[in-house]
Amino acid sequence: MRLTIVGLGNPILGDDGVGWRVAEEVSRRSGIPLGDAPLPLLSPPTPDSVTIERYSLAGLSLMERLTGFDRVILIDSLNTGQHPQGAIVHFTLADLDDLTHGHSASAHDVSLKHALQLGRRMGMPLPSDEHVHIIAIEARRVYDFGEELSPAIASAVPAAAQRALDLLAQLTAEYKPSRFEMETP
Repeated sequence: MRLTIVGLGNPILGDDGVGWRVAEEVSRRSGIPLGDAPLPLLSPPTPDSVTIERYSLAGLSLMERLTGFDRVILIDSLNTGQHPQGAIVHFTLADLDDLTHGHSASAHDVSLKHALQLGRRMGMPLPSDEHVHIIAIEARRVYDFGEELSPAIASAVPAAAQRALDLLAQLTAEYKPSRFEMETP
């Protein structure tokens, strides 16, 4: 199984950079090197079955980066107003409606859910929506220029990192290779 943990956001837009900070903390705690890796299918495979990345991408660009992974943990800010600032929420892409499907003004502006559907139709090896996990931190200051997180969001980073590490342990424990995968040539 190949799994990637991706911190999403823009690190110079205040609380929108929380995904990057959580990815850095997960890397520090786990010992898994943080890297902004090339596309998995366009470079030689690495022996690492788990990678940790940071991206300021969405839609089609993010879909390309998820090619070749079986499981994904995305970490990002969330701005719904339904939770207190700093609240950590976990769900899968399958839990979300594709609200932008069919409403996009541009082919460059599609939701990740729609981009993954398109990629799968083209035969790309992409994880199912059930295997794309999202750990989101409720934040309101996501458009303010600056590299600092607000206090409520900064204090959520350790707990979100632990949530990602717990999920990583759960997903790797659940994965049982098939008989074919266990055979060696």
